[in-house]
Amino acid sequence: MNALEAKFLTVLRFIQEQGSVEQTRIARALGFSLMTINKIVNTLVRSGIIVKYGKTSGGSGRRSDLFRFNPELFISIGADINEDRIIISAVRSDGSIIANKEYTLDKARHKSLTSGDITRLIERNYHQFTEDFMLDRGKIAVIGIAPEGIIDSENGRCLLGTHLGGIIDLNLKYELQEILHLPTFIDDPARSVAYYESKYGDGINTKNFIYMYLGKGVGSGIIIDGKIYRGFRGIAGEIGHIIIDKNGSRCKCGNYGCLETIASEESIIRQVKEGIGEGVFTKIIDYCHGEIEKISLKVLKKAADDNDKFSHNILEHVGNQLGKAVSLLINIFNPELVLIGGMVAILGDYLLDSVKRVIKNETLNIMNEKTEIRISNYNENKDSTGIAIEAFDALFRDANKESRNFIDTLFKKILHRHM
Repeated sequence: MNALEAKFLTVLRFIQEQGSVEQTRIARALGFSLMTINKIVNTLVRSGIIVKYGKTSGGSGRRSDLFRFNPELFISIGADINEDRIIISAVRSDGSIIANKEYTLDKARHKSLTSGDITRLIERNYHQFTEDFMLDRGKIAVIGIAPEGIIDSENGRCLLGTHLGGIIDLNLKYELQEILHLPTFIDDPARSVAYYESKYGDGINTKNFIYMYLGKGVGSGIIIDGKIYRGFRGIAGEIGHIIIDKNGSRCKCGNYGCLETIASEESIIRQVKEGIGEGVFTKIIDYCHGEIEKISLKVLKKAADDNDKFSHNILEHVGNQLGKAVSLLINIFNPELVLIGGMVAILGDYLLDSVKRVIKNETLNIMNEKTEIRISNYNENKDSTGIAIEAFDALFRDANKESRNFIDTLFKKILHRHM
């Protein structure tokens, strides 16, 4: 790539990161002259790579045009996968959703998933999804995968599929690129949703926040100065595997008493079933019509709403343990905001009240007074949407072979005709 192309790429990258931006801001941020930016932007507009997107608001002077990446140019695919199902999303570069669909896995057939099973399942459902929604595969620029486990995002490896059949050290990125012939990006669901929240959701315009992911597993996405903190090996944020109770239940990671054994969706339901098995009286039985296997978080919440003492005790216990973990994060990272999300977040204030009470007692006053704690709106498609958005942005951010090939294709097919 020559110097001129490098400037174009730098501008493109900045526009994609910002979502929409005016020329003067691009010039200031990148240190280019306004004349240079004007030429680059005009070329990108003529080529169809970027488009005008309204004007700046406020102020008494003349309003400037805003520009963004052309959302019709490419499609990004995201897949959130665990041992029960795959949820796939197709999104545009502006984060708008084209399609979502859940594909349930046959538990009898896939009782013990192997590495080969995982890649074949993703491949088969990817092709099914594109056919179901008649997507133009020529527009698909990248696929992002969010497996529920411990993920080395830097190298695209699933180190431990704690909720994916227990697979160990699967080079998912390499395997899928070989099969699908697409740039592939791998990340943990908690970090992917944190990325989504930072760019389009409850964390927008917040530079330092933590997203607590409470689903089939428990994790966190840590945003520092507007960027995901990944740590040395790209696996930072595994808050679900801090030990809360050494005498607690065994976790899928091999330890005992991890937060995940208390605050994940299946752990909460397990605690409810254990109590019922011990003969505890609870209205939960009525709400699941006596069918224990139908107990869910929604059933638990209904019983709590009906002032069921057992339900309140379960939720208070979970909230107290979660509050201990959140307190640790606040004392270490001093975030502006902590978002509690994932399926478990539907329990709302039943968790939040206990979490806030523990935080007040276990963090420095100067920190807990300034840190906001909120429940993030639950959406079952957030994980797959988040990884799709993160994957597309990674094409511009990363310097690997696949990203370079994408950029080269972008310039060869579109940009060179106008330069």
